Amino acid sequence: MPLMTLFAATLAASIAAQTLTEHSRAASISGRVVDAVSGRPIPGVIVTPAGSAVTISSVSPQPPRALTNGEGRFVIRELQKGSVLLTAAKNGYAAASFNQRRPGGTGQSIPVAPGARVADVEIRMWRNSSISGTVVDEAGEPAVGVRVQAFPRRFVAGRRRYSAGPTTTTDDRGIYRIANLEPGDYAIAVPSTQTAVPTEVMDAFFGSGATSDRRRTELARELSAIGSAIVPAGSAYAMRMADQTYVLPSGTAVPIAQPGTAPAVYPTVFYPAASSIGEAATVAVRSGDERGSIDLQLRPVRTARVTGTVMAPDGPAANVGVRLSPAGSNDLTGTIATAVTMTNGSGAFTLAAVPPGQYTVDVLRPPREPVDADQGSRISVTPGGTITIGGNVPPAGPPPPPPIPIDATLWARLPIAIGEADLENVIVPLAVGPRVMGRVEFEGTAEKPTGSILTGIRINLDPADGSRLADQTMAFQAGRPEDDGQFRTFGVPPGQYVLRANPPSGWTLKGAFLNGRDLSDTPFELDAKDLTGVVITFTDRPASIAGSVRRNNAADPAAVVIAFPTDRAAWIGRGPFPRRVRTTRAALDGSYTINALVPGEYFVAAVAEEGFSDWQDPALLDALSRVARTVRVGDDERRTQDLTTAVIR
Repeated sequence: MPLMTLFAATLAASIAAQTLTEHSRAASISGRVVDAVSGRPIPGVIVTPAGSAVTISSVSPQPPRALTNGEGRFVIRELQKGSVLLTAAKNGYAAASFNQRRPGGTGQSIPVAPGARVADVEIRMWRNSSISGTVVDEAGEPAVGVRVQAFPRRFVAGRRRYSAGPTTTTDDRGIYRIANLEPGDYAIAVPSTQTAVPTEVMDAFFGSGATSDRRRTELARELSAIGSAIVPAGSAYAMRMADQTYVLPSGTAVPIAQPGTAPAVYPTVFYPAASSIGEAATVAVRSGDERGSIDLQLRPVRTARVTGTVMAPDGPAANVGVRLSPAGSNDLTGTIATAVTMTNGSGAFTLAAVPPGQYTVDVLRPPREPVDADQGSRISVTPGGTITIGGNVPPAGPPPPPPIPIDATLWARLPIAIGEADLENVIVPLAVGPRVMGRVEFEGTAEKPTGSILTGIRINLDPADGSRLADQTMAFQAGRPEDDGQFRTFGVPPGQYVLRANPPSGWTLKGAFLNGRDLSDTPFELDAKDLTGVVITFTDRPASIAGSVRRNNAADPAAVVIAFPTDRAAWIGRGPFPRRVRTTRAALDGSYTINALVPGEYFVAAVAEEGFSDWQDPALLDALSRVARTVRVGDDERRTQDLTTAVIR
């Protein structure tokens, strides 16, 4: 046999033997899924592996998922050397992962050796909860098809706040049920927003006259920005009221109109019978709870009409959104607007039906991207008024990021009081929102990002108190660097902010510096002027704290490690994602690492995860500070600190 032929045959045999050996050394994990409260096995659970131990090929592009049998048991095969995180999912339960200790908590990865047979893995799952009740009108009759919403209560920026949660609608008996709720505290409400837009806008959108496709798309974009359905006046989903189209989206409850009287509306009501979330009762649910009899009654309120004009620096502002929100609704991370509208072509607006009360008029108009000439031909509107711009035309590839516009963001916030009489000729002056501008830099030996990686960095301005815009559909848009590293954000209303930037892979945000101050860590005030000269710095040498956690002289894989600043003032008002409050889960061997730390002095503590979820709660941080170790971390420094799991009572 020729030498080369012999060599090829030997090589082929070697590869075949190696492949057979590797296949025979494939690892597996087996275990069962149980109810976290009762300990009973759960059948029909999908268990999905993820991580470096999972083999995915072009022949089998999906991970090797498993379905638990009647005893809750599963087996995951064909794993290679690495680590794997197992996630369990089933309707009626919250998603869970291996060694998770509470609903919404974190799980742990499992190390896998070649040929290993990892057995007796247990995944605990918590049943979702539900809240149900009945909604009736002022006569005690069922309110049919009315939208009901849950608002979970959590700590944000060190303060208790409610955020928008899941919704449902009442059935023909006025009964609602909000399912799949994680354990926690909730407010329940029937939200009500009165939407009326100029009829000329709807006529321009649906008319067949001189309106171009581009103009139709622009109008659709502005209507979507205020959350308005797009329906013609006089249809089943809208009423014509003088020069306004009163839009009635699905779930809106409308009182019976009485001839010769002012319009009446059902205002937002929180359980049990509160007009604001600050007066609402909280409904607490635990795993598997079925809370019933959370009943609400709608009562009509006579309204007034508010008219006025929105004035931009260069004249009346046409086709901008106007929101009216209750004053003092700070407990919500995004308010439920009492009424929304849009200005007409002359900048005039009408809020057609507003209950008496104290309000703020909010206008936020960020610069819009230009509309493609052919985009209007790809608009579709459902009978209920839901709009899709662009249809199902697949993109030719990832579009390049649009340039950050030089046009200004315009904003206004005007307090007003509304009584029983109409309020007319309200002038809402728009001001220019300030920007933050500067450059990005990279410190370290790794290759500096360029091209799409550099321009893919997103730079956000987060309100320091954790609040959001009154109009969440007009939320702040992210800035980004240009090819030369210079960046600018969109304009925002004046206030206190913290800067947040997502780092490219392999890099960590070191800080956003101006005159020696880190704007990503401490709040800064934006007034009417732009803030310039900010240097956002990324590093490939992040500061960190690492060590091991022990309990009863043994490694404690059940612990959670938290690092937070010794400066108590930094526990509150550092935005919704405070950089110096960091948590991590200990590994199976008890080791832990907290990366990307801002230099400074920290309390570091290890605690059992059960019972602790609101890591931004100042009361919890105060309790932890009494059992924590104090660690000072310098710039680019890697500190070691071993811990003993503390018991908090």
